[in-house]
Amino acid sequence: MHFKHIFLILALTAISLATWAQQQVAVFSINDFHGAFVRNDDKGIVGAPSLWQTLDSLKRVYPYNVTVSAGDNFGGSYFYNATHGVLLPVLFNDLGIRISSVGNHEFDDGQTSLADKWRHSPFRPKGWDITYVSSNVRSTETGAVPPFAQPVATTTLMLPGGKPFKIAFVGLIASSTPQQASIRKLKGLSFDGDYPAVLDSVLALPVGEEVMHANLRLILSHNGTITNAEGQPQWDDKDAGNLARITSRLWQGFISSHSHKRVCGFINENKMPVVQGKWHGDYISMLLCTIDTTTMQVTRVEPHSIPVSPKAHLEPGPARLQAQIDSLLNHTHTAGGTPIGTPLTVAEHNMPHNRDQKYRQSEVGTLVCKAYAEAYREVAHLKDKALIVGCSHFGSIRAGFSKGKITVLDVGETLPFSNALKVYHFTGQQLMDLVQFGNHNKAYGWLQTGNLKVKKDGEGNVVALTYVSPRGKCISIKEKTSCIVVADEFITNGGDGYSPSFFPKAQEIKAECMPATTDAFINYLKTIPVLR
Repeated sequence: MHFKHIFLILALTAISLATWAQQQVAVFSINDFHGAFVRNDDKGIVGAPSLWQTLDSLKRVYPYNVTVSAGDNFGGSYFYNATHGVLLPVLFNDLGIRISSVGNHEFDDGQTSLADKWRHSPFRPKGWDITYVSSNVRSTETGAVPPFAQPVATTTLMLPGGKPFKIAFVGLIASSTPQQASIRKLKGLSFDGDYPAVLDSVLALPVGEEVMHANLRLILSHNGTITNAEGQPQWDDKDAGNLARITSRLWQGFISSHSHKRVCGFINENKMPVVQGKWHGDYISMLLCTIDTTTMQVTRVEPHSIPVSPKAHLEPGPARLQAQIDSLLNHTHTAGGTPIGTPLTVAEHNMPHNRDQKYRQSEVGTLVCKAYAEAYREVAHLKDKALIVGCSHFGSIRAGFSKGKITVLDVGETLPFSNALKVYHFTGQQLMDLVQFGNHNKAYGWLQTGNLKVKKDGEGNVVALTYVSPRGKCISIKEKTSCIVVADEFITNGGDGYSPSFFPKAQEIKAECMPATTDAFINYLKTIPVLR
């Protein structure tokens, strides 16, 4: 045989063996799902059935796979709150999710509920369970990771030939969590922002050896990333400098969340692959790992981002999930007894409340705050002349309204948290101080108010406030003007950077029978046939 022919055969054989000796493993992830089960084309929400169907199609392409979540699985969804989250374990079982990082919204229902892992759900699949990972949330009493989480979770895939492939997920959560969750629900917890030191401490634990010997080591984190003007990923975190110090090549990929952005690329000096799939199931992130099966070494990790679009035709599994969603929409009522599919009013035009444009007073923000004021006016049987101002932090309002019919569910998805309303006696100066701070709250957006005109100087400082009564009468608010402020308890307890000192306990009015924020808004919109 000619030498050239022999060489060609050997070359083809080598290529064939090299191909045979490689295997691909896909690590899929979602983040910041926020209980977005219900498809809403106006708000760009694809719906849980479409998310499941898209993921299933990817799993058929990459049969060796694992799916995880980067936290904020719930919170910010009225459907989730109204249905008590009964479908979340169903969805996560359908998606194959058994590992999740802890996000700030995981604390919405308290630490006990987090530890229960949706065991209250009558639909919770038998045998299904989930492990929360977070290595930098610690008990202030013991210094250890609290019982509801573990610092690390591992899973093992069996590759062809019976070869085990172990993946270790080390969890992190933003150290700013105390500013983004109810303080009372975080009692006894601390959040360490020295992320490199935290990761080093994990390796010193008994589980550290398991991490070191894993074939793939990933950071599953509720820390935010964004993409800069040059298209490169960068950190979006108050301790960004510490995140940038994670440069050890021990870590082979970073799954981020929290900032609600689509991110796909490489970050830090070690060019660590990083992915984030926006939110609400908009994208499925994928870290595609190539493994040399002769050595079981990972030779390459490639970040990918796959968009999810609403599906016109659902396969049997997703169709079953859609039927469960529809049933809950038809049979679930608000605390006040109103079916969540009930129409309330009609918007004559689009009324956006874009969280990417948070330095403004939105139309919906104004309506929400007027609703808070009117809720107390009704409960206290006060006349129109009573000076009552409603206040809300920007982030509690999660969306605006689209033109057309507005249902209870729409209102709930706009204002999903159903926080308690607190009422206070204020002086004009106290109100001025609150509004001044709220209009310079760069991290979290402007304070939203109702029945209030705010005058500013050229530098954005508040120089005058005018109260506008429900009947349109204008009253100038002076330093000693007596007024009543109604605000949701999130900011009164220190959320979103607001000091509790803005809301002195001695000035609180103990108002009985006050509705929660969402119900107050529902009741108010019932009185307005058309939003113009």
